[in-house]
Amino acid sequence: MIKYYNVNGKIVPTEEAVINVKDLGFLRGYSVFDFFRIYKGKPVFIEDHMDRLEYSSGKLGLPLPYSRTEIIEKVIALAKANELEFGGIKIILTGGYSLNGFLPTTPNFVMVASTLPAYPESYYTKGVKLMAYEYTRETPYTKTTNYLKPISLQQEIEEAEAFDVLYHDGEFISESARSNFFIVDEAGTIITPDRDALKGITRKHVLAIAQKHFNVEIRPVSIKEARAAKEAFMTSSTKKIMPIRQVDFWRINKGIIGETTKQMMKLFQQHIDDYVAKAI
Repeated sequence: MIKYYNVNGKIVPTEEAVINVKDLGFLRGYSVFDFFRIYKGKPVFIEDHMDRLEYSSGKLGLPLPYSRTEIIEKVIALAKANELEFGGIKIILTGGYSLNGFLPTTPNFVMVASTLPAYPESYYTKGVKLMAYEYTRETPYTKTTNYLKPISLQQEIEEAEAFDVLYHDGEFISESARSNFFIVDEAGTIITPDRDALKGITRKHVLAIAQKHFNVEIRPVSIKEARAAKEAFMTSSTKKIMPIRQVDFWRINKGIIGETTKQMMKLFQQHIDDYVAKAI
């Protein structure tokens, strides 16, 4: 059970963790965030997440109120306060209490601890279905809190009996709403889109692992190519590597999870275990 959050540097009970309604994150959605996975009580790939948080905050002109070292210390302290062995901590940096409801001021810094979503085992053994949707995020390389499109599409996603959406521009695929997208072609090459997609931390580590065992390409992935793919999977901090069995009406490999995907799932889990074992 999560008992504590952190608001502007102070650990407080969850019921006391509040931000004034004048905050620009609330008024205009002007805020960025990053999500730090906690595994065996330790934050995973934290330096990579800090790199991305610093990039996102810089792009929106929201200065971080603490140093990298201080933020990492606060992440660890909040995990310990909640006795969080497996879960996540989301850091949100907002536009602050705006004087005119439009321009940013001193940012508010919030840390929210949470347990991880419990996905059914079948998602990993049988794969999930995605719903293709033509859309490109306004700031695809910046991790903002703007999830207007996928949230507004929830009814359509449910009606399609899909797990999530898969964005494309009419010709090329970019990403899912909360995950990066990969395919495996007939030659066994692992391919992921190179544009209009968030540079996911899990994606980064999956690519590093894959390059040691397979041919890897980072380039445009067309809808036509994805339809002909031998395998497909998605990656994120909460999902790790999750197989994709179907997109809209087309089934991938007749809905059977491929051996490359299975091997990558095992390799990535071992990579996390090794990282945590070496972490202080």
